[in-house]
Amino acid sequence: MKKKKKAPLSNRYFIYAGNAYPHKNIGGLIRAFKIIKDKNLSLVLVGKEDYFYRRVKKEAEKEDALAGVNFTGFVSDEELAALYRNARLYCFPSFYEGFGLPPLEAMTYGVPVVSSDRSCLPEILKDSAEYFNPDDLDQTARILYDISSNEAKRAELIKKGYEQVKKYSWERCAIETLAIYDGIFNL
Repeated sequence: MKKKKKAPLSNRYFIYAGNAYPHKNIGGLIRAFKIIKDKNLSLVLVGKEDYFYRRVKKEAEKEDALAGVNFTGFVSDEELAALYRNARLYCFPSFYEGFGLPPLEAMTYGVPVVSSDRSCLPEILKDSAEYFNPDDLDQTARILYDISSNEAKRAELIKKGYEQVKKYSWERCAIETLAIYDGIFNL
């Protein structure tokens, strides 16, 4: 029987949910987290343990950067929802993305988002996220800490996040796609 994972008891953690492919920059996120000296904070990394997560973990061990970092492995949808709802913020440190769905998912749970300023992320997330340069670990750490400890800024990002996710829905996608097909077939 598989042992159930439990959500952390406090909301003093940052969360990342997704895979650990190199372009996701999870190693950079761990190194930035290490710069933050607040022992009451932790970093929760949610994702199926595979080659890439094992590699990130091994590199972090070499750098003695695992203090406060929790690898959950795969979690159920219910467990993920609980992890999102209790997080201080969601961090998306990618060097590049094709779209960037996980930050939008976090916003649906009322989690403020801190994101890389790369590729399409500012276009998708607009002003509903706080941005950092993923190559600048000091800036990343400062923004993570500042947003997590500033209740007014967190509340503002949560509000903007709820508004931003309204722009994206599968229903809206289907309606717009159907309109395109109708336009093509009715030429």
